[in-house]
Amino acid sequence: MVAANADGDTDTDHTASQHALSFPVAHSVSPEVVAALGAWTGVRQGRSYMQPAEFVLRPTGEVAASMYASTQLGRMDPQEILRFIKARM
Repeated sequence: MVAANADGDTDTDHTASQHALSFPVAHSVSPEVVAALGAWTGVRQGRSYMQPAEFVLRPTGEVAASMYASTQLGRMDPQEILRFIKARM
């Protein structure tokens, strides 16, 4: 599991620490990475940011599933992801 945050390193470190995350969290996602992922962008407080995008990868690195949302409400919850993976094992 890897997560990426469009915010800077201070905000990302705080979030990772606050939630005791045990996986890497990248930060400061560049416009080039957003474009490579095919994600949408939005504008908040005059700054462009990446909208939620989620990927389930096969062990080979191939994308097994992707989810793009225009708000945080469109995110898959962990149970949905587990059901998806278990159904395809």
